[in-house]
Amino acid sequence: MDMEPDVRITNLNLHKGHRVEVRGRIAKGTNRFAVDLGTDSRNLICHCNPRFEYSVDKNTIVLNSKQNDAWDIEKKETAFPFKSGSETMLIFDFEDCITVHLPDGKEIPFTCRFPIEVINYLALNNIELISISVH
Repeated sequence: MDMEPDVRITNLNLHKGHRVEVRGRIAKGTNRFAVDLGTDSRNLICHCNPRFEYSVDKNTIVLNSKQNDAWDIEKKETAFPFKSGSETMLIFDFEDCITVHLPDGKEIPFTCRFPIEVINYLALNNIELISISVH
């Protein structure tokens, strides 16, 4: 089931070579949160979904993409430097793939599964926005 975004930003105009830093406070008691990047809500080049305890996943980061509203195969990572109710920062580098930088310094490469030239859409779910910066 898709989450309804708490924050939605459009017209970002991020091209390859750009980095976006998202700082926020994870909702206290939530079972998961997400940061989405793409062209719109139906086409996500990167869905970054850290799960505290959701479905069969516990303390797992799930990465996925969505094209024409159809989800692809989940990529799961066991690195999990997040705490419910705490402030965190995720960094996304947009190159030939997306590299997700975790708050503990770990990097997770995520293959761009469909061609995309510009990221115009960013959405946050279950995370209160503190700041977004683009470099």
